[in-house]
Amino acid sequence: MYITENVNKKYCYASQITYNKTNKQYHTTGKCIGQLHNNTLIPNKYLTQLLTQQQQNPQTLTNHEKLTLKTITNKYGPNIKQPTTTTTTLTTKNLKQTLQTAQALFIGPKLVFGTITKHYNLNQILTESFNPNTAQDILSLAWYLAAEGNALSDSDSWLNYYQTPRNTPITSQDITRLLDNIDYDGMMTFYKLWLKETTKHTTTKKQDKTLYDLTSISYYGTNINTAQYGYNRNHENLPQVNYALLCLRSTAMPLFAWPLNGNITDINTLQTLLEFLKKFEFTPDCLMLDRGFSSINNLCGLFEKGYTFLQALRVNAKWIYDVIDATENLRATPDAQLKVDKRTYYVSSSVCWWVRTRRVSGKNVGKEEVVVHLCRDGSLEDRYVNLDVGVEVVGQYLCWVHVLFCADLVGNWFDRFMGRLKAEHDRLVGDDDAEVSFEFAKFLRVTKVGGVGGGRLVEYVSEEIVLHKDRYGGFVCFLTNDSSVSTAEVALGEYSTRDYIEKDFDELKNDLDMVRIRVHSDVRLRARLFVSFVAEIFMREVRVCLRDSKSCSKLSRKQIFSHIKTIYKVRFKGGEEIFPELSRQQRDILEALKIDIRD
Repeated sequence: MYITENVNKKYCYASQITYNKTNKQYHTTGKCIGQLHNNTLIPNKYLTQLLTQQQQNPQTLTNHEKLTLKTITNKYGPNIKQPTTTTTTLTTKNLKQTLQTAQALFIGPKLVFGTITKHYNLNQILTESFNPNTAQDILSLAWYLAAEGNALSDSDSWLNYYQTPRNTPITSQDITRLLDNIDYDGMMTFYKLWLKETTKHTTTKKQDKTLYDLTSISYYGTNINTAQYGYNRNHENLPQVNYALLCLRSTAMPLFAWPLNGNITDINTLQTLLEFLKKFEFTPDCLMLDRGFSSINNLCGLFEKGYTFLQALRVNAKWIYDVIDATENLRATPDAQLKVDKRTYYVSSSVCWWVRTRRVSGKNVGKEEVVVHLCRDGSLEDRYVNLDVGVEVVGQYLCWVHVLFCADLVGNWFDRFMGRLKAEHDRLVGDDDAEVSFEFAKFLRVTKVGGVGGGRLVEYVSEEIVLHKDRYGGFVCFLTNDSSVSTAEVALGEYSTRDYIEKDFDELKNDLDMVRIRVHSDVRLRARLFVSFVAEIFMREVRVCLRDSKSCSKLSRKQIFSHIKTIYKVRFKGGEEIFPELSRQQRDILEALKIDIRD
């Protein structure tokens, strides 16, 4: 601790240098203590309070405050203007009387979040991943985000008011340093330990099904390389960061999350997720994926790596067209009717072999193709037999294809199809070297105009579009290798539970201050999202515990935490404590969370 004076010697600061062992750097922090006038130090409000406290109640000073006063006294000695007692005596007397008599401690967040922290061993996991101080800072900010959902820079007053693992406020400068110190290795270690911890809390021998999806977070600045233009789910014309999230199906408890470049599509992220899970030594019981991930490469990768999955399919590939055509007669009977809510489906389920083949001679040697072989009469023994010369079978994988047709979905499906078709048309018009994708090859006619060096004409093939609407509109299809999802009804029921992850993303963006990115570097972006991930653990656990409570299940997040924040106790001198009577809503919340306030 030392005293510094600015250039004109008008303002004085009590400064201190600390050494950060993690990044091996020195940091200087300073606190203004007043100004000089005719070689006399005139204390500001901060120093005045310390001097008054030293005179009338010195035992309440912290070690840091005592060191500050000692350094100031050594520097200026008698040249310190002492505070007047006319206006401070009453305040100090009241302060002394309060400290000696009783103190109100707002324990609500600590009561709830502390219980969850202990239940999931979060403090130890964070400590092993980073260090004790960083663990306390992350937990404190996560508690703040879960309770308030405001910007991290506004956390100081909240942390000063409520009991937290840190028990002191965190300045904006310290938050910035914290985000810089949350490194890759620490986050990866946390995710590996967290995935192991969550498997301990499953209620069945088998793990719960897991959901995987992406959302986009918009960005106004230019400093983050990860922010790129891509498909924006909020339909905003802004650069964005894609955020991938893996969570449990039954509770939406987050398992793993990671930011990705904003121009990366859903299809290209699945292989990265599988690599992460391999490093974490975590294999989901059943991975549930939406249509955005249903590429041939992704499906082959899931089969090859031995993952169990339930994949919703885009009706845009030849193999699924073939399955729809081959099973049409199975859906053409009243027995195939399935009513779900207000919709009526006509369904079929087929046992299949997903066959990977590779050409070993002739043209395109080494090229892999997929054959979906429907088993006759549902017999599992009816394997695919290769009759093509120059082609070898790389692998066969048992699976089920569920096809559901709903006439009410034809209009919506056709609208989406036409939108994608127009986007493909515009892409071909804008780039003379672009080739039409397989999905739209028969719906667009590309012809050269003007001979060599001329342009080209891109036209719609309306006859094929009409036939496609009449033939493949209104279908919902699933592919799975999970034997427990052997009927279309079960597949639709399982997949409909994916709204959990949508709610998870909604809470993350709207309740945890992530609608817009407020940081200014890629390192801080990853760290900021990591703190939000930890906060989401607390929010999700509270929500799951309260969903079975009749009086609490319909409360919003703000309503829940408004009741929690007002729980307090009164501590008297000598250690005796009194717990004021709780409101009915507070009692119901604590009862649902299985928390005893006196424990």
